[in-house]
Amino acid sequence: MQTPTRIAYGGRSGAPIALIAATAAVTAMFAATPFLIPAIADRYGVSEGAVGAISIAQVGAFAAANFILPRLFRPSGKVLRYSAMVLVVLNVASIFPSWYPALVGIRLVAGFAAGAMTWLTWTNAMSRKQSMAAVASTGPVVALVAAPIMAVLAAQGDQYIYALLAAVTVPAAFLFAPVHGKRRARGVISGSRSNRLLLGALGALTFFGSALFINQAVVAREIHGLAPLAASIAFSLNAAGGLLGARLSVKHKVPGWFMVSIGPAALLTVLGPTPFFFLGMFWWGFAFWMAVPGVLQMLVDRSLEPSERAGDGQGLMALGRAFGPAMGGYFVDANLLAGLAIASGIGISASGLTVVGVKQGRETLPPSDPRTIDQKE
Repeated sequence: MQTPTRIAYGGRSGAPIALIAATAAVTAMFAATPFLIPAIADRYGVSEGAVGAISIAQVGAFAAANFILPRLFRPSGKVLRYSAMVLVVLNVASIFPSWYPALVGIRLVAGFAAGAMTWLTWTNAMSRKQSMAAVASTGPVVALVAAPIMAVLAAQGDQYIYALLAAVTVPAAFLFAPVHGKRRARGVISGSRSNRLLLGALGALTFFGSALFINQAVVAREIHGLAPLAASIAFSLNAAGGLLGARLSVKHKVPGWFMVSIGPAALLTVLGPTPFFFLGMFWWGFAFWMAVPGVLQMLVDRSLEPSERAGDGQGLMALGRAFGPAMGGYFVDANLLAGLAIASGIGISASGLTVVGVKQGRETLPPSDPRTIDQKE
């Protein structure tokens, strides 16, 4: 198991261990979604497309937390720990409901708690480059380790996955991180027009990406005839590619083009032969993490202070993840997986081209300089 090693490495590289633990807990929660869809559908007797309601509720609350909390509270390690405690309780509570709407309600609150944890984690990471590398690398490692485990547990039932999620969240509930920052004042924000385009691109990336990605277990079964354990290898490859991309993301300056390349890779997972399902999943993870840290750094460079857009960036990406599954569920229930792949591939590539356009625009002056080009009306 590499997770404990990675957590220790994250601490040495400048990111508090509590932030690494919080990132691991939230990553595990979202990594579980593709494996939970068939398990929840079987348990409650609902369609796999309808199970997307859980993702919409969970990620919608996640987005709300990232938009609301920075305007109400000053970042603190205490809020991070309390949020982790709440998430542990909610993961345990998710084991027991016999009524599907009750589970949706529990996951909605769990999404808000996870959103609070992510806001605090990335507030720290966007202020300190050494923290960003550690936090960005943690997610893919956790997904890499978790995918085969969750595939096995999903065959036993969704309750086993929720038990695992509760256990993974426990360290974040007991560790403390010295998170600092200011509450975001109303109306105090840079007027960067390019930042709005970048935020929109991040939201579009996760909207079109999540619509297909959370249904990749369905694609593996229906299109490629793969068993759950075999499908989990593709998710592990996706995470392995993400880890490599996160480690190399600081060594290039073309995040937009890597984002563009995700579109064809996503398309090949559905329309290509079975080997391309695995290859496409690997490149998807690699290109995603080669792109996103660079786009976040572009946001920092165009903001008055590093943490200014931390909540907005995560919130817009979360909104994309919240509503993307609704589109994906429609295509799945209509048995239009090829159409879903085409729509997702085009949308992802278009978001990447937006970033390319911003990157190729005029360079800005330091964001604290009142003459900053981007902030002129």
